Amino acid sequence: MRILVITDPVIPVPPIDYGGVERIAASLCQCLRDMGHVVDLIAGPGSQSFGGRLFIHHRPSTKRLSRAARKAWFQGISAAAVLKADCVINFGRLDYLHLILKLAKPLICCFQNPILASEVEWLVARRSRNLALVGISRAQVEDVRHLAEFSVIYNSTNTDLFEARSGIPEEGYFVFLGRLTANKGVDTAIRVAKKCGVRLKIAGNRPQEEDGLRYFNEEIKPHLGDVIEYVGEINDEQKKSLLGNARALLFPIRWPEPFGIVMVESLACGTPVIATRCASTPEVIDHGKTGFLAESEDEMVEAVQKIDSVDRLECRRQAEQRFSSKVMTEKYLDVIQKLVASHSA
Repeated sequence: MRILVITDPVIPVPPIDYGGVERIAASLCQCLRDMGHVVDLIAGPGSQSFGGRLFIHHRPSTKRLSRAARKAWFQGISAAAVLKADCVINFGRLDYLHLILKLAKPLICCFQNPILASEVEWLVARRSRNLALVGISRAQVEDVRHLAEFSVIYNSTNTDLFEARSGIPEEGYFVFLGRLTANKGVDTAIRVAKKCGVRLKIAGNRPQEEDGLRYFNEEIKPHLGDVIEYVGEINDEQKKSLLGNARALLFPIRWPEPFGIVMVESLACGTPVIATRCASTPEVIDHGKTGFLAESEDEMVEAVQKIDSVDRLECRRQAEQRFSSKVMTEKYLDVIQKLVASHSA
């Protein structure tokens, strides 16, 4: 089959550093190609071809005319790209799909962020057939299932890029990896580490907006030192080492994150995860087997104290069986094949 994949233009596919959605799109494109399919891609500057045609679109400025012009430009390149495709997979903005929605071409819309009812209503009002909706966790789609049928396909990581060790790492630190914002809960990770008397390494990008800077300066910076260490932003190679040598990943989110890909990357390293029981975390973490789910900060402290009882090879096994790029791609292919067959009938 010939499959067209669409992403937003802000971050290239694959991303250089930060870019969760773009990393998922890249993994899907690569696996589809490896399975013998032709993959065309519409993505931002710096993106690479996956064997098929590559169409570059650009981010508009904040000016209204610029946005209108970029949207019109996108209609032109999408018209050229969609004609030869058997199916379209969209990871990008919905309001750019006006032309594609008017065509009969099978379309899969994958939602990587919290889903608004208005988004679903907008889509199904414009396309009643040849449309499949994909969410990335049951928690994410729970409140919109009454509006349309959703398939749930968990995000993945390329498990071949990570190695797992069976023993407890000698360095003995815990790790927090993510954007340093209040909803990610890094302040909770710091308090838990201090209560347990363990080292914590913090990695991630610092927000530059006023609230984000205030949060970093008030909740994170005063605690930094030999025990609580901020290592800055890291690339993929550094991530493997940081996660693989940690006793556990702390994932104390306090918002309904649809799917935290860092949990899967940690498991692929054989590193268990201690997470708040929130949104999709119970779908990813097998409580007691690949980590622990905590209802409170005190429960997270208890989890730290018993984390070495988790079998690190079991963490790796579940990452391979449930969250590998191949598993994800096979599930997308199942949706694609059903959609294309229905279209041809």
